[in-house]
Amino acid sequence: MQAYNSELFLTTSEAAELLGVHPSTVKRWTDADELESEKTEGGHRRLYLRSVLGFAGDRGIATYLAPFEPFESHVWLAVRDAVRHDDFERMVSLSLGWLLRGYPKRITALLQELGGREDLSFARVCDGLIRPFMKEVGTAWREGRLRIGEEHMASQAIVEALIRLTTEPLARSGPSENGAEPPPLALVGAMEGDEHHLGALCVRILLEREGWNVHYLGPNTPAEEFATFQRRHGASLVCISFSPPARGAKMRRCLDILSAFYRADEPYDLVFGGGAAGAVHEDAEEVPFRTFRIFDGAESFAHWIRHRSLEPSTRTPQ
Repeated sequence: MQAYNSELFLTTSEAAELLGVHPSTVKRWTDADELESEKTEGGHRRLYLRSVLGFAGDRGIATYLAPFEPFESHVWLAVRDAVRHDDFERMVSLSLGWLLRGYPKRITALLQELGGREDLSFARVCDGLIRPFMKEVGTAWREGRLRIGEEHMASQAIVEALIRLTTEPLARSGPSENGAEPPPLALVGAMEGDEHHLGALCVRILLEREGWNVHYLGPNTPAEEFATFQRRHGASLVCISFSPPARGAKMRRCLDILSAFYRADEPYDLVFGGGAAGAVHEDAEEVPFRTFRIFDGAESFAHWIRHRSLEPSTRTPQ
């Protein structure tokens, strides 16, 4: 992996975005020869990335590329592809390269940067980067190109970034002084026997950003615990992730236990995600829940959450 592309250039607007200033400020700096630039035959300014980063360092201007030295150009190109073209291929390749070279903290920093950007939805980051990256890691492990320790290192790098991206505020247990209702409550976790909970962590962040209060139960959570906590706290949504290869029998058992505990006077929606897709079928299940949905991606789940109140109940009459 080449560390730096010294010929990579930016437009005035791109340099301004990187430096956190208005494009007119960049023009003023270039006109005063404070920031090196060149002009095309058409009169447009071009600024080399190395010059912009050097200028930022001299001025004490922090940029999101600083933690990635000496791979700033790779990261800038990867972020540009993701934001402008919805293309995460370069980013997945970059992350896998870092893993192979023993740089897991760079993976964590990259995901943290992407997860905090306003010009890129977090659901898209989940589906475009996290899922394909972990799929590539799994393939590399099965083919003998990665050791089990490196697979664990990849998972942990993602987990650390996701934990840092959680934004859950202190939850209100009842109406506030001005009479506002508390946020809706969701239970989120990974199914019993499943130590991989990246999908559940992604769901937690998506819900928190939509204003939900989330009780996160973590990995390897028995179905009985989801049922007990739902009753105890009155959660209106229960989300359970299954990592592939998930077995239909395990999901069916989970569904049966939650159905047995369900009380019609405390309705809630049940969502299965990840490896559940294809193992059980929501349309074929006669279940008591207000709704029962299965999602294989973060974007479809995020869309459903935003329109959840408009969806009719699929509860089987009792």
